[in-house]
Amino acid sequence: MQTTDAAYQVLKKHGDAMDVHDLLDEALALLGLDREASTAARIYTDINLDVRFQYRGNSQWGLKEWLPKTPGRSGAGPSRDRDDDEGEELEEDEG
Repeated sequence: MQTTDAAYQVLKKHGDAMDVHDLLDEALALLGLDREASTAARIYTDINLDVRFQYRGNSQWGLKEWLPKTPGRSGAGPSRDRDDDEGEELEEDEG
């Protein structure tokens, strides 16, 4: 099992965001590994790079799948419905 898969399972079972230290401890325990600085750092780096996880602030990590779905938005970028200077420049370039 991959370290990020273990962290995912821990969060899924917990059902809510967790402190990164608790998350790492439980993921390492699930994998049967001792907590060493280099191992914890590697798992933390892997979690940062895995799109399934989301940093919630204050050392809390959760799963992106827990975020509410916004109808009509793909989440790929900012809305084009804004009424700002950048939008006006785009309209001028198109005409």
